[in-house]
Amino acid sequence: MGNKSVGLLLGLFLVSLLGGCVAAAPVKKPSVAINKIALATFTVRNWGDMVSGTAGNAKANELINSTLAGLLTTTENKLSSVKRINRMSSFITNPAYRGLNVKSEIDLMLPRVNGTPVANFSRSESDVVGASLTPATAKKLCATLQVDAVVVVYSEWAWAVGHFVPTKRALAKDVVTVWDRNGNLVFNKRVDETGEGVLGGPYGPIVVNEGTIKQWGGAYLKALDQIVAEMKTTLK
Repeated sequence: MGNKSVGLLLGLFLVSLLGGCVAAAPVKKPSVAINKIALATFTVRNWGDMVSGTAGNAKANELINSTLAGLLTTTENKLSSVKRINRMSSFITNPAYRGLNVKSEIDLMLPRVNGTPVANFSRSESDVVGASLTPATAKKLCATLQVDAVVVVYSEWAWAVGHFVPTKRALAKDVVTVWDRNGNLVFNKRVDETGEGVLGGPYGPIVVNEGTIKQWGGAYLKALDQIVAEMKTTLK
C-alpha cells in the first residue's frame, strides 16, 4: 500500500475519533413540553478534502453544494414527522436569526435557502463537530424562531474501505442535537453510514461526479433516518 493510501486510511481513523467528540453538555429531559421545533442550522464538512475529484470542470465542493438544498428540505420533511416544524424558509432572512451567526474555525458547506446561506452558531472545531450550542444561543434561537426547541445537524463526509471486501464507499457521519428553550441539550445522537454503491477499489482513485455524489447524500439520509426514529421515542 502506498504512503498516500496509508495516510488516507489513517485519516479515517482520526476522523472517527474526532467525530466521537460530540456535544460535551449532558443530555437532560426536556424542561418544557416540546410541540414545535425548527432546524436552526445544517452544515456539511468535506473532511480532509477526501471527497475529491472532478466532473468536467466541476469541483468536488461544488458538487457537494449542489446536493445540499435538497437534503435540507428532506431533513425538514423528516423532522416534521417528529414534531410540528417552523421551516427555515420562514426565518432565513430574520435579522435576529442572522445576528447570531458566527464564523467557524473550520471550512463548512452551508446550503442556501431562497438564495441566503444557512447561519452557523458554532465557532470552534469541537463545537461544530459536536453540533453544540451555548445555552444562551439555544435560548435566543428558540425565542427568535418561536419554537420549543431547535435542531442542529452536522454531517461529515469522507470515504471508507470495507473490512472484508476492500472497496471504497461514501461515508457520512451525522450528528444531531436538540436544545430546548431553556437552553438544555435534550437529544444527542451520532450515526455513521456508508453509501450503497462502490466508488472504487482499495488502491484506485475515486471518481466524484454528478452520479457518485449522490452516494454521500444517500449515506447522510440513511444515518438521519436512524436518528429521527430515535427522536420519535425520546422526544415524546
